[in-house]
Amino acid sequence: MSADLSPDEQRLRQIDRLDRRVGWLDRYRRVLAIGLTAVIGPLVIWRITGWLPEGWPGIHAVALAAMLAIVIWYAIEVGLVWLTALWETDCARLRRDRGVPRAIVVERRHR
Repeated sequence: MSADLSPDEQRLRQIDRLDRRVGWLDRYRRVLAIGLTAVIGPLVIWRITGWLPEGWPGIHAVALAAMLAIVIWYAIEVGLVWLTALWETDCARLRRDRGVPRAIVVERRHR
């Protein structure tokens, strides 16, 4: 299907696809990050608490688990923001790139 499209149509289709991706990720980024943290966080916390010594106080393990959950949530948010920025940059590049070279002003001296 895309072989039948002209280069301009392919570029416009790619711009639309990137716009939809960025819009979706902007709308659902926070929910997605919290959901992924809710799934990944307990697994990481379970692995970390398995390494803790037997005599560790429970409140310390809870505090460590809370800090790890915040760090995991932050890392996921940063990753999703990076992905959004990557898509936005690609979209902006495609919108600007029209195959025409950039205009350069050259000042000439009159004799």
